[in-house]
Amino acid sequence: MATVTNWIDHLSAKEVAGAVYPGAGSSETLLVLLGIVIWVGWHVITNNSESNELSRLARKRHGANDHKSNITDW
Repeated sequence: MATVTNWIDHLSAKEVAGAVYPGAGSSETLLVLLGIVIWVGWHVITNNSESNELSRLARKRHGANDHKSNITDW
């Protein structure tokens, strides 16, 4: 088993070529893209569900003082 005594020489060697760990640059790109897709998808789903909930509540046409009568789903 080889030991590294000088990291600067080790990282600049031709065998390493800038890759400190296996899969550098390939799997991270896919994970970042997957994360962005999930993030945007979560926002779209949340927006749709909140819009549906608000339109459902708007159809009930609550008055300004209805909260005093303890109406559910206010």
